[in-house]
Amino acid sequence: MSQKGELMQETLPDDQYDEEWKVKLNTSGEYLLSKQQAWVIQEAIASGNRGIIMFKTFSISMPYVAEFYRTRRFLKASHQLTGQQKEEAWTEEDRLNAIKRIKELKEKLLK
Repeated sequence: MSQKGELMQETLPDDQYDEEWKVKLNTSGEYLLSKQQAWVIQEAIASGNRGIIMFKTFSISMPYVAEFYRTRRFLKASHQLTGQQKEEAWTEEDRLNAIKRIKELKEKLLK
């Protein structure tokens, strides 16, 4: 694997996140890409490929790529809380204990 490929491999996000990418073409076309599709485009750019990248339902001609960027990054559904799963609400006692603990830590750090 080339040095560029190794660098890109290291910067890939964790498997718990998914991404949405957008590629805009000079011919005023634009496509939303998944993380895997974006990775293919990144590899083509890094390797200097100036041909056409073929996907199942569309193709992207590399010389016509004007912009390529990530539009959003989000947790995969398997890592998100469902409607039934909710974070426990803090009681007044929990809140007061947290405030007390923060004050203790501040005093300890300032000494």
